[in-house]
Amino acid sequence: MRKDRRPHDTAPTNTRRRTPVIDETEFVALFREHHNAVRRFIERRVSDREVAADLTMDCFEIAWRKRDPRDPFGLPWLYRTARNLIANEYRRREREGALWTHIEDHVRALASEAEPAMARRLVDAIRGLPEREREILWLTYWEDLSAAEVAVVMEMNTGAVWTRLNRVRARLRPLLDPAVVRAEEVSDDRR
Repeated sequence: MRKDRRPHDTAPTNTRRRTPVIDETEFVALFREHHNAVRRFIERRVSDREVAADLTMDCFEIAWRKRDPRDPFGLPWLYRTARNLIANEYRRREREGALWTHIEDHVRALASEAEPAMARRLVDAIRGLPEREREILWLTYWEDLSAAEVAVVMEMNTGAVWTRLNRVRARLRPLLDPAVVRAEEVSDDRR
């Protein structure tokens, strides 16, 4: 018998080292105490309230998964986790920016030289779309996926994909048809 073990202590070492589960009320208290501070911390760095709200919830989800009563954490740990999430968001934005630069180049290459203004309007309109609608457009036309396949990628139902795709088409159609003229471009005698 080893000297460091007492004779009455026969429990295997690994069962005594298991992490005890933190009380849910303690986590709720942590959340209530620090949620607003973490959200404001993130908002100041990402300048998008919706993204900040998502990242804040991600931060607390990570805190929930990594909780350990033997090593409690507070606001500094949450800020460090938030900084990591913000860095991931910046990297995502950089990748997205590179993607949209590629899309713009592709659209310009497809547009005839006689219609550079149309290509510029189209690129601007695509950039102005909400992120999910841009992704649906990309997956449908550049990746050649069906609505059902886009629904799987985007975690949506097929009907929602069709609805959003039809909205996007309606927004972009006037930019693609040279016969469609906006009201402000029509002279007063034609109104």
